[in-house]
Amino acid sequence: MLRFLSGLCFLMAANMVLAQSIEDIDDLVKKGQWDKAKTAVDNFLSKEKNAAKSDGWWFKGIIYNEIAKSEQYKSLVADGRMDAFNAFKKYYEMDQKAVRATLEQHVRLFDIYNGYFDQGVADFNAQKFEEAMNNFKKALTVGEFISGKGFELVTNGVAVKIPAFDTTLVQNVALSAYRAKKEDEASIYYRKIADQKIAGKDNIDVYQLLIEYYTKKNDKENKEKYLQLGRELYPQDDRWYQIELEEVKKDDKKALFAKYDELTGKYPDKYVLFYNYGVEMFNYAYTGDNRPADYKEIQKKVEAILKKSLEINKSQTEPYVILTMHYYNMIYDLQEEQKAIKGNTPADQKKKTDIKAALVANADEMLMYANGAYDIFNSKISLKGSEKANLRKVVDYMSLAYEIKGDKAKADEYKKKLETIQ
Repeated sequence: MLRFLSGLCFLMAANMVLAQSIEDIDDLVKKGQWDKAKTAVDNFLSKEKNAAKSDGWWFKGIIYNEIAKSEQYKSLVADGRMDAFNAFKKYYEMDQKAVRATLEQHVRLFDIYNGYFDQGVADFNAQKFEEAMNNFKKALTVGEFISGKGFELVTNGVAVKIPAFDTTLVQNVALSAYRAKKEDEASIYYRKIADQKIAGKDNIDVYQLLIEYYTKKNDKENKEKYLQLGRELYPQDDRWYQIELEEVKKDDKKALFAKYDELTGKYPDKYVLFYNYGVEMFNYAYTGDNRPADYKEIQKKVEAILKKSLEINKSQTEPYVILTMHYYNMIYDLQEEQKAIKGNTPADQKKKTDIKAALVANADEMLMYANGAYDIFNSKISLKGSEKANLRKVVDYMSLAYEIKGDKAKADEYKKKLETIQ
């Protein structure tokens, strides 16, 4: 019996020493003596029996987080916030009810999250991009823990929760990594966003950056994956077909036109795509020193493609102007054929008659598109220099068209209008 009582007294004494030690640490915390509190809690947790209980880890979390925020004491530890976070994690593991933390609404975890986030912002603004990346990553780690526990902080009746997927923070990590020229690291976090098919105007560049990244890596499978996601989430954006066009060398016209044919099939309602294709074909047909071998076929395609662009968008002047120039070239070709006829045989006369009819038909077509451009230009209050140049060109061609049709009065009318365009 005496041995039992002696053992009981020893146990009670030990508990008193433990309580006294925690009270001493608590007292130092209340006084804000963080250097002494750190020494006390480290010594306390160095004992195996103390480290097996939650209280010491709770106080270590408090002390190390406050040290991280203190200009005076933060040099005592390399990364006080992470030490504090790891201490709190042990506390939550050991105390399933987490009474101390629950009474405070787990505010200290939110404080660590905010501390890393704010430091990341400060580093980014100071162009310390690698440091910003690391701090945002740590904020993400803490945030995922808070979210996983379902903790929320109620302030002024408003509940603050960290989302299960913190898109803004993941973006911050990725952008910081990208600006730090750590593209492999950036791609990891951009993929986190893209793989969840997160859209919105602030995220469209994510998909483009991933496409560019995998293009550099010559990873066709992933490039196509994120290209498809971009098209799916942002169907109205023009960059997806532009990215595909950039793969083709501009001087390889056969490959370029084949790619345009493929893309116009994929994107049948893209005005800019059809317009640019028409311009490429127009320049291929008419601006080189020599006519291409498939000149006649290209002329037909110029018409078809530019007319399609007008079906999509009739409010733009450019297709009207280029189609006007196209028919001018058609007329020029016919006039050259006409000049080449030297004889007066019935066959020659028929050729001349046919060419005359073709000239009138092309003049009518030219007038239709010239009038389209003319009407849009005249509807504007003022014109830019390039628009005035195009208007002069259109009016000049209209005068020519009326001459071909034999309408001298109209031809003279547009000659006079040409003089008024300054």
